[in-house]
Formats: sequence, C-alpha cells, structure tokens
Amino acid sequence: ENWQDVLNVDQLDAVIVALTNDRHHAAATAALQSGRHVLCEKPLGLSIVECDEIIAAADKAGRVLQVGHEMRHQALYQRMHDLIRNGDVGDPRIMWCREYRGPMRAGWRSAEQQTGGMLLEKNCHHFDLFNWMLDAEPVRVFAFGGRDVLTDREVLDNAQVLVEYPGGRRAVLEICLFAPTGGDCEIGVVGSGGRIDTWNQAIRLSRHRFDPREHTEETVPDSDDEAGFRDASGRVDRGIKAELAHFVDCCRSRTKPLNSGESARMNVAVCLAAQESIRRGEAVTIAEIVG
Repeated sequence: ENWQDVLNVDQLDAVIVALTNDRHHAAATAALQSGRHVLCEKPLGLSIVECDEIIAAADKAGRVLQVGHEMRHQALYQRMHDLIRNGDVGDPRIMWCREYRGPMRAGWRSAEQQTGGMLLEKNCHHFDLFNWMLDAEPVRVFAFGGRDVLTDREVLDNAQVLVEYPGGRRAVLEICLFAPTGGDCEIGVVGSGGRIDTWNQAIRLSRHRFDPREHTEETVPDSDDEAGFRDASGRVDRGIKAELAHFVDCCRSRTKPLNSGESARMNVAVCLAAQESIRRGEAVTIAEIVG
C-alpha cells in the first residue's frame, strides 16, 4: 500500500515503477537514490524538470534507468524500424499515426492531475515511435484538440498533432477516443523511394517501393508473415516480455537501454508542446519547452 516500503526490502536490485503518472518522479528518484536500477512506466515525468531530476539521480547513482516505451520492443515496429534504417523507403519524409478507438478506462486515467493529460498518458508511445523511426529530435509542434464528446472526463478526447523535425521531415498524430467501433492503430511512413504501412490489430506490414524519376513502382511482400509478429502462444506481441528481458540485460551489463531516460524526456517535451499549442492556438518550439 505504501511504495516507500518496497525500498526497505533487502537484496533488492531493481524496481519497476508502475504507479499513477503523478507519482513517477518521487518513486523513481527515491529508488535510484537508494541504489536500485529502475524501470519506470511512461511518461517519465509530468514536466521537463521532473524528467531531468530522475535522469540526474540515475547518473549520480550509476544505475540503469529504462522507461516503459515497450513499442520499441514490439516485433512489428522493430521490423518497420529495420526497413527504414536499411533504406527501403529512401529518405523518410513523413510519418503518421491514426488511432480511432473507444474511451480509455475510467478512473485515474481520465483524471488530468494524475495523468498529466491524455497525450502524456496515451500518445507519448506514438511520439516515441516517431522520434525513434526518424532518428531525430523534433523542433516544433502545432496541435489542435478538445474535450468535445466525453465531457464527463477531465482529459482531451481527440487531438491532431503535427510534429516538425530538422530538414523538413514531419509526423502527424490523429487520436479520437469516441469511436467505439474502431481500435486499430495505423502507423506509416513515406519517403523518397517507398512507403510502409502497419496495422497493429491486424498485425500486418506492407511495403511499396517507387522511383519517381523513372515512374516505376512495385508492391513488395514482407518476408515475415503474420506469425512473426505474435508470441509463442499466438497472441499479439506487445513487446512486454522483450522489454523486461532488455531491462534485466542492461542491469547486468550496466549499459544504457534502448528506451532511455533521455529519449523519454524528449517524448514528454513533444506532449507538453502539443498541449501548450492547443491552449495557445499556435505552434510551439521544443526549445521553449526544454529551456
């Protein structure tokens, strides 16, 4: 009942912080200061200051800090990431994520103070994928959003977020929480030489190559069939087991995780910039958010 009691357990090497978002900072910082490695659920914090203090605590203690962005460990998105890195789409220019689904579960996830807002609670995952796939840090965010249908909740029920990256690359998020017949999450990328589309519920990945200079194009079957994106039991691989195994490996080898505190900090910055853009009705730079 009291998370502080966990830190009094002897021979405890690592802690998983899976509390409400508003308690991540206190619990993660205390665990790191006590000499434990930490796997902290996303978001890392509700502000850049909170993120910086958690990262500083990990650095000072010499302990591993991993953040629960498990989509980086999901087979479907690892395959997508590999294809982009291997040049299958040429120079990646535009990414998108579209998710039209029913409401989030009632309780603390619908409370602004405990979550920090819908974008921090839900869509930090998708901004993390944008940053990871494009291998870049965003520079500017322009967003629209509202609480238009689920007015009994405190958090947004829809948003459209445009994220700009260096060199004119862009990514756009569309999220709607009052579409109960939906639920699939489509994530895609198009570049100078091809396109990749993924559907999370259907567990499909398709590729399309083209050469605009020669006006040629082809659809390329993916080498992994649907089973490649499922776990041993046949269920959709959500990356949880791989994420936990990665954390253990990093703790043993004292290496920086794939989903590090620094990368999670940037995801928080995008969410905060989007929320500020919605409030102000104008574009917000990441530099303004991170200081």
